[in-house]
Amino acid sequence: MNYSASRDGDHPVLVAQRPWWKEPYVWMVIAGPVSAVLACIVTAAYILQGPDAVVPESHYPEGLAISREVKTAQPPMQPAQQGRNHSATGGQLVQKP
Repeated sequence: MNYSASRDGDHPVLVAQRPWWKEPYVWMVIAGPVSAVLACIVTAAYILQGPDAVVPESHYPEGLAISREVKTAQPPMQPAQQGRNHSATGGQLVQKP
């Protein structure tokens, strides 16, 4: 228990204080570091599961074929960058030289 001076004079007054674990600001201060530690634990558990699988070499030609298809796609199937630029020009198709 703490004693403090009252407002109306210098007479000591008994002030009841709450325990620290009942103060909400304490838990707000503790929550940041605890959440960081939990995120590190989750990340470490994910990393310790093992490395990701390597893509086999047989998939490389398939990826090249898909890339060629995307480059020659018709307007509804254009890549996002070209479609976004087309919408920004007001519908005018800009031909590259």
